[in-house]
This record gives sequence, structure tokens and C-alpha cells, in this order.
Amino acid sequence: MEKFEFFLDNNVFITNNFDINSLHDFVEMANENDLGFNLMSHSFPYPYTEEDALFFIDQEREMGGEIFSLDLYIYFNGRIAGVIGLKDIDYLNNRAHIGYWIGKKYRNRGIATAAVGLVSNVAKTYFGMHTLYTKVLVNNIPSINVLLKNRFEISGIEKDAFFFKNIYYSAYIFNKILY
Repeated sequence: MEKFEFFLDNNVFITNNFDINSLHDFVEMANENDLGFNLMSHSFPYPYTEEDALFFIDQEREMGGEIFSLDLYIYFNGRIAGVIGLKDIDYLNNRAHIGYWIGKKYRNRGIATAAVGLVSNVAKTYFGMHTLYTKVLVNNIPSINVLLKNRFEISGIEKDAFFFKNIYYSAYIFNKILY
């Protein structure tokens, strides 16, 4: 896969080339007991191990020369701070799912907002995407704000979208038309 590298400012670097020296920090950052909940994922393991991280890092993202998934690692001051990516890249309908997470100690610094803006531009210019979409739990105010600052629009609400610990949670559906 082609190498992607972007400098957002002097402190933030985004790349699809994982620095294996960051493995311990990556595992520590991913070991937040509410991360799977906020990602609306039952498959995000907790506790998170080095084996889990290596499985994620090494997974296939390309088939027949066509990229179907792009994961970018966010570094802040040289330390791994989060992940952002495009999934389900649909070249027929020119749309993709955008997802991201930032480690707790790196939140509220504008990193996610800048990264979502950058990846939106990558989706448009490199992949020719017309639309990005995602879902966010209605109580995840920081993530909602990241999307709104990047001109995503709430296009609906999915009631009882996620079942976790015997409770149903609703999610906003966000879309952004890129051109």
C-alpha cells in the first residue's frame, strides 16, 4: 500500500506506517474500558493486549490492488495519540465510513478535529469520495462536536442502535458531502 504521511502542525503527524516502537504506548492507550462502548464495537477487546494491537496493525487493507480500508496513526509530540481511518470504501457509490479515537490524555487539544478535516480531504482528493458517514452515540458530545466543527450534518438518529450491558443506546447518523 502507498505510504501516507501528513504533518498537521509542528506537534501532530499522521501516517499509515506504524512505528513498532510505539507498540507499548498504543496498547496502553487502547486499554480504556469505555473505548469499545464509545466506538460502538463489541469486538474491541478489553483488556487490550500487544497481540490485539499487532492483529489490528497487520490486517489486510487492500484487495486486488484496490484499497478498501485505510488506518492512519496519529502521533502527538512523537507519541502515539490515536487512530483515524476510512472503512468500507465504496468506489461505486463514492462513499466511505470515517472513524477515529484519541487516547484520553490527548483529548481536548484539537487533534481529532484537525485529523477529521485532513482525512476528509484525503477521502476526496485521493480516493474520489463524494460522501463520508459515521455514527456516534447521542451522549458522546466531544465526538459530536468534532464532526460538527468539520461540517458533518446529522442526517438522522438510529434508535436503540447499540446494545451494551443490557441497555440500548441511540446514535446520531452523520454525513458530509465532500463536493
